[in-house]
Amino acid sequence: MSIELDEILAAAVSLAEAGSNLARRAWQSDLAVTYKPDGSSLTDADLSIETLWRERIQALFPSHGLLGEEYGSDIGKSAFTWVLDPIDGTRQFGTGLLNFASLISVCRDGTPVLGIIDLPLTGTRYVAAEGKGTRFGGRLVRSSGRQDIDEAIVSLANPDSFVGRCARGYDRLRTSGRLRVFDGGAPAYGALSRGLIDICLNADDLDAYDICALCPVVQEAGGIISGWEGQSLTLASSGAIVACASPELHTAVLGKLSA
Repeated sequence: MSIELDEILAAAVSLAEAGSNLARRAWQSDLAVTYKPDGSSLTDADLSIETLWRERIQALFPSHGLLGEEYGSDIGKSAFTWVLDPIDGTRQFGTGLLNFASLISVCRDGTPVLGIIDLPLTGTRYVAAEGKGTRFGGRLVRSSGRQDIDEAIVSLANPDSFVGRCARGYDRLRTSGRLRVFDGGAPAYGALSRGLIDICLNADDLDAYDICALCPVVQEAGGIISGWEGQSLTLASSGAIVACASPELHTAVLGKLSA
């Protein structure tokens, strides 16, 4: 990893820590939830965390680009773009549930090379950067490497998000594997990097700020993540994604999704 990316990684971890403190305090307080035009949830924490992050990034790396869920895109003059989702899982966050995360990613020339899945309520995070592996709680972790779909632990996103073609793929995976869990959000992709989950499936309701941070976390731990047709995920990606604990398992899952 380059010296420049080392510096970016240190800054990203600092941002995650600051955001985690804000998210935790907000979750413990009286939550006020509003709704965007598309019907998705919004809280003050979403806005205040992204504001803090953007201010610090612009001060430290003024040439870098920014893409955030709440405040959109600022095109930079360097190869690096920060991709920010202050509260991924606001629906859960705003209802006092636990399975939400804060996501920070950095893309170089559009490719995610750094990802953080921060879990504010536990004070832990998944941190991954190109060539550095994935760490959880400071220790290196690896995916299970499982190859047999019948033995897999499968995480399926919110069932209501699977419609049309996605519903058909969901139905095939819903009856696969040894065990299934539902609506795990970004923390499920972190769990895949720890070897606790083998397959993660999301429908086509995702945007780049939902996706980019997951990629280094999964890939640096030995897993595979892509779109449903096997396409690589980038800053320009949106839509349905799938992650698996091994290349062999990924091939088998893609086959089910395309059947």
